[in-house]
Amino acid sequence: MVSHRILLTGGGTGGHIYPALAVAEQLKEDPDIEAILYIGANGHLEEKLAVERGLKFVGLEVSGLPRKLSGALLTWPGQLTAAVFEARKTIREFRPTVVLGTGGYASAPPLIAACLMSIPYAIHEPDAHPGLVNRAFARCARLVSCGMEGAVDRLKTARGRVVVNGNPVGNSFLNLLRRDSACAVFGLNPELKTILITGGSQGAKALNDAVFHALASLLSLEPPVQIIHQIGEKNILEYKSQLEPAILNHPRYFMRDYFDDLALPYALTDIAVCRSGAMTIAELSVTGCPAIFVPYPHAAADHQSHNARFMAQRGAAVVIPQEKLTGQSLSEEIARLLLDDEKLLSMRKAMQAAGKPQASRDLAAQLKEVSTEHQIKQSKRSVEV
Repeated sequence: MVSHRILLTGGGTGGHIYPALAVAEQLKEDPDIEAILYIGANGHLEEKLAVERGLKFVGLEVSGLPRKLSGALLTWPGQLTAAVFEARKTIREFRPTVVLGTGGYASAPPLIAACLMSIPYAIHEPDAHPGLVNRAFARCARLVSCGMEGAVDRLKTARGRVVVNGNPVGNSFLNLLRRDSACAVFGLNPELKTILITGGSQGAKALNDAVFHALASLLSLEPPVQIIHQIGEKNILEYKSQLEPAILNHPRYFMRDYFDDLALPYALTDIAVCRSGAMTIAELSVTGCPAIFVPYPHAAADHQSHNARFMAQRGAAVVIPQEKLTGQSLSEEIARLLLDDEKLLSMRKAMQAAGKPQASRDLAAQLKEVSTEHQIKQSKRSVEV
């Protein structure tokens, strides 16, 4: 039996981290996996999330390439070199049989080290518009995994293959609670249509501001609707102080600073209002949840707009650019969709059709294949010597 030692790397944003963690969730259940290690940026989100999930983590002192001429740009090459040196040391000690990079600047040093040490690596690109690191390392990857079809033409490899796996998500999104059970958790009515509004763990000020001005209108809709609002940890006190008591204490409005697992509210959501990061789209698609996307306009290479347009073209979502977002435009769009059951059903079907519930399982199996090929080659070389 071939055993495998898997090194995972990626970070900076949840879109780069959660795919790696979802794959790790699959790998941990596999008896063929001897060990898993996560390498990321020291003290950043990937460390917190990896450690919470029981993964061994090694942090590097690394930052993204400065985009403006500054003193940081002059010192960055030295920082990168030192991070590559540390990554090589860690790899030498861990002895991975394959490396998976999921993007973000934190993945660059381990991937450089893997190249220098002739260790095969795979990359996973979550977005329709690939990031800088994945574009740079795709050519020599043994496997290029794409979360969205739009990335395929932008990523070429000379040594391996390109596959559209979809974006890996955690098991909780694949095994949702029943709608009535989820409603019971929130004290909501399973008979009423439910809107989920989320700007991510940190919240989104533009989205929250629009919701703030739309709430009275939304809560007066007929037939009535109920609202779950993930407002962000840094925003909740400010918004609570501004909301009128009648809205803040409304039985059909549920405000939360942060959900550890959005699978719970997704179980009762009829339409989500959210950003259009790759992982948000993956979660929406495997749960079949239609969306109103408000892309974050300052995302790298405007990839959230690419993602949102891609899903809108499939009929799974509508898009409101942030510069056109107001309380009125948001409430009107929500009302239009919620009153059109046929449109909502077609959006749900289109979103489900885009889902790749097997993504984490498929990518885990593909990593094992790359690892096996590498070990067979290594064994042949040892025999020849």
